Amino acid sequence: MCYRECVKNLRWIRIERRLLLVLLLTLLPWPAVWFGLYRFDNLALTFALYHGLCLAPAIYWGRKLWRHSLRWPTAREWAVLAVAVVVAIPASVAAYHWIGARLFDAHEVLSVVTHRGFRTQLLIPLALYFIPVNATLEELFWRGVVLNELRGMGEAVWTFGAVWTALAFGGWHYLVIRLLLRPGWAELTVLGIVISGIFFAWLYRRTRSIVVPILWHGLVFDMAIIFVFAAVLRG
Repeated sequence: MCYRECVKNLRWIRIERRLLLVLLLTLLPWPAVWFGLYRFDNLALTFALYHGLCLAPAIYWGRKLWRHSLRWPTAREWAVLAVAVVVAIPASVAAYHWIGARLFDAHEVLSVVTHRGFRTQLLIPLALYFIPVNATLEELFWRGVVLNELRGMGEAVWTFGAVWTALAFGGWHYLVIRLLLRPGWAELTVLGIVISGIFFAWLYRRTRSIVVPILWHGLVFDMAIIFVFAAVLRG
């Protein structure tokens, strides 16, 4: 009896330590992004710290959690994604031309990004990196590793896992958005990112494919950001 209890206690100690490690990993983007954007004023370094230091090692460490979900989308999933892309991109650009001036000062945005190393000629290289790489690494980390790990503690923690993942995913974006948007709008945008995190978690659970939220993240959300940014550059 004592042996069984000891084994059970050791098992829970391992689980609690692993859970604590995963929760700490979700907080790591805060110092990484702060150092990149505020201490060194460098966009490239910020990407390197966030993608290379925060996400990539954890994705490799937790690869067993997401490898089983590397399923290509079905024809129906591709069709829904295509409709979302066709609607989201022009809608985002139209929204920028309609209310963009209320959200941010375009000259201030350009000043912020150029101060941190961005140049207009880097837009296409940025898009070619940001859309596929950022979407892939973020979904593999936040949904593939973190969400799976928290949900792996038992079905009862699914709600906690989805909410915590979305809050941690959206929260660190405030460090970036507060530099670009006016007060009030920045906080509202972060809330929108949190909601998108819940959507990605729902999409992942519903399709049982990590590839589907990766494609939505990159082709719908991140591509919309690039198109809006291009519109800002054009004035």
